Order: sequence, then C-alpha cells, then structure tokens
Amino acid sequence: MHVPARLRTLSPRFNTQRYRQVMIASVVTLLVSGSLLGLIGVTRWRGKRALETDTRSVVTQTAQQLLRALTSRRGTLTFLRDTLNRRADLTSAQLNALGTSATEHTRHLLGTGVIREGQLPQWWSGPQGLSPAELAQLNRTIVERTRIRGIWRVPSTFVAAMRSQRMLLVMLEPLNAAALRRSAVIGAFDVKPLLEDFIASNLPSHQPVQVLSEGTLLYRSSHWQPGTEDQRPILEEDHIAVDSARWTLQMQPGSTRVVQALSWFNVLLISLSLVAGLGVTIIVWLLTARTWLLQRAVTRRTAALRRTLKRLRQMAVTDELTGLHNRRFFLDRWAWECERAKRYQRPLACLMIDVNGFKQVNDRLGHPAGDLVLKHVAQELKTALRQSDILARFGGDEFVIALPETSLEQAEAVADKLRRVSIAVPGGTARRLPPVSLSVGLSRVEQDDDSPQEILQAADQSLYASKRHRKPSVAAPR
Repeated sequence: MHVPARLRTLSPRFNTQRYRQVMIASVVTLLVSGSLLGLIGVTRWRGKRALETDTRSVVTQTAQQLLRALTSRRGTLTFLRDTLNRRADLTSAQLNALGTSATEHTRHLLGTGVIREGQLPQWWSGPQGLSPAELAQLNRTIVERTRIRGIWRVPSTFVAAMRSQRMLLVMLEPLNAAALRRSAVIGAFDVKPLLEDFIASNLPSHQPVQVLSEGTLLYRSSHWQPGTEDQRPILEEDHIAVDSARWTLQMQPGSTRVVQALSWFNVLLISLSLVAGLGVTIIVWLLTARTWLLQRAVTRRTAALRRTLKRLRQMAVTDELTGLHNRRFFLDRWAWECERAKRYQRPLACLMIDVNGFKQVNDRLGHPAGDLVLKHVAQELKTALRQSDILARFGGDEFVIALPETSLEQAEAVADKLRRVSIAVPGGTARRLPPVSLSVGLSRVEQDDDSPQEILQAADQSLYASKRHRKPSVAAPR
C-alpha cells in the first residue's frame, strides 16, 4: 500500500505530540494532587496545634478553679478551727452541733471531728456513708498521718484510699489553743462526687478529663479515650498542689475519629483524582479544601464567640480589679437572699467592711499600691469565708458580705475574725506606713417588713459607728 509522503511525515509528529500531552496531563495531575494533599496535611497539623493550645489553656484554667474549690472547702474547717481556738471549753453537745452544721452546709463533707496526738479521731458528725470497716481503716490512716514530723504545725491534706476503691479527701487544721496543743480539726470529703460536681459545673459534658493523685486514679469522665499503639489522643495536663497533696489534672480535646475519617476521605479523593484526570481532580479538591477550611473557620469563630460571650457575662458581674462579684451582682443576689430568709424564716446577716488607712496608702504611695492592697484584702476575705457566703466589692475600699444560714452570734464571730486581719502595705515599710486593718459593720434580717436596702443601710451605719469609735461596733440588729 502506498502512503503519501505528507501523511508519513505527519504521523510520527501526531503520535509524539499526543504522547507529550498525556505525559504533561499526568505530571500536572500528580503535582496538583500532591500539592493539595500537602496543603491539607499542613492545615490539619495547624488545626491540631491550635487544638492543643486551646486544650492547654482550658486545662490550666480548670486546674486553677479546682484549686480554688478545694480551698473553699477548707474554709469550713478553718471556721471550726478558729471557733475552737476561741472557745476551747465547748461541750460535746455543742461540738456535735457545730460539726453537724458544718456537714450540712458544706457539699460532699462526710464528717468533721478532732484528733489528738496518740488517740483515735473523735468524730462530731459522721462520717456518713462509711461501713465500720471503712471507718476503722480511715481512722488508722489518719493516726498514721499524724505521726509525720511537723504535722501539728501546718495544715495538711491527703487522700485516703479505702479497700472498696473509694477515695476520701482528708484535711487537717492544727489548733493553737493552749488546752488543745498537738490537736487538729479533721474533715473527710468524698472525692468522686466532689470532682463530678466540679467537672459538671465548670466543663462541657463532652470534654474528656481525669484526675490523678500520685499515680492513683481519683476521677475519669465517661468520654475519656484510652490511648492505643495506633492512636494516641492529644493529652494536656496541669498539676495542683494542696498542702502536701499533689494532684494531676489531665484533659483531652475530644474524639479524633472525625479527623481520621476526613484524612481517609482526602486520600480517597486524591486517588480518584489521579484516575479521573486533571479537571475532576482540581474541581473536587478545590471544593473539598474550601469546604474543609470553611468548616474549620466556622468552628473556630463559633468557639471564639462563645468564649467571648462567656467572658462578657462574667465581666458584667465581676469586679475587674479584685476578681470579686461587683455591686450589681450583690444587690440582685441580696434581694433574693432576703426574700428567701423571710419566706422560710432562716437567719441571714450582712457585713459591711471598710479598709482603714486606705486613703493614706493612696496619698503616699499612689493608686497602684492602693490597688495591690485591695487585691490582698479581697484574697484575705475569700480565704476567711465559707463557700456559701456571698462576697462583693461594694465600691472604692468598701466590701460587703452576705452570710446565709448564719445567726447573730456566728456573724459576730466572723466580724471579730475580720477585725483582727492585718495586711502589710507593699512598699509601706520604707514609708513607715502601718499595716491596714478592717472596720466591720453588722446587720441582720429580723422583721418581715425590713427591705434589703434598709438592712444594707443598717450595716453601713454600724460600719461608720465602728470607725468613729475606733473599736468594734455593731448596730442594732435588723
């Protein structure tokens, strides 16, 4: 067969051009697919780093809140310690009543009592819910703990493990009264309900978290993901020191199976793009990358908006300088507490507090030093009060405290305790400034027709009377 010379010259050129086009399309497809895969991998890596950063911030904040929660539980034992230091001659009936009141008004407190050197603990109330064998084991653990050198000088906190796998948190507050030397007030808390209540109040339900005490598991949420050889979830932790107790708070950001599913889906899309061709690969991967990035952006924006909304709500009821509740929050809560006290005939007292010498600190050292003094005063007040007490900064150097379920005698004891507080002025030694003290005014709900504002005014009048006479002064109770 004769082939024209023109066709013979065009045929190899046509085949070579087609071959080059196929090769270029294949190379471009591989390059685009590899580039998109690398871009998705980098984006996923950056998302994982952002997730680790957010989790680290949350676990740090949660650890601080847990430490404050444990410190507030100690406030009940501190109140009992101060009461015994002032009144070492209380009868057994009075001690039992005092311990029962503390157990009823402190969440997860199983029992309170006192222990003396070389003796078994003398429980005033409880511990509730313990079998005789568990109670005997708890007593032995406490006695062994009190044999540690120096235990009678400083407060002590430790975890007692029962044979039934139940964990108890025991706190000791040494007594300073002459008749009660080498003795301490003890309190036993149920660890698991305490941590469950704290986690439920401060973390979302889907946030996996567990708490360890020197390698012993105290609490683990139901969403916790155990690590395997093939899958190791992100894990962030922070440490908490409560006296001699050392706790570790570990947290995971949540399930990572969704991320793995997206990863396998991306690999599948790349494989399909290599088969389908350059056009299908570019369209699919651009849409996939765009959708994935938009979802990530929307998720991050939503989380940021929620955190901002939470901060704004907190700022609306929080004093920026001291971190306490502000005047607005207290007035709303005070009206509610007064209504509850009148309806159910429950005792309710109010303390109005003013910082003595605060103007002198501002005049001689400046407002920054005055701000530090107010922060120290706020910290002292939080340490001295119970968890159920409502503390707020009322304005300037004035603070106000609502004491629910507190009789007049108990409120006067708290007021006397606060009047003995002495706070050193930062930098005041060089200027010969004495420590600042507190003036305290007291009022209480007594008549049904007393308005919340009238009770606050009575406390304010008591406060100014106290400052005028330079000695503790209590207005006529309301």
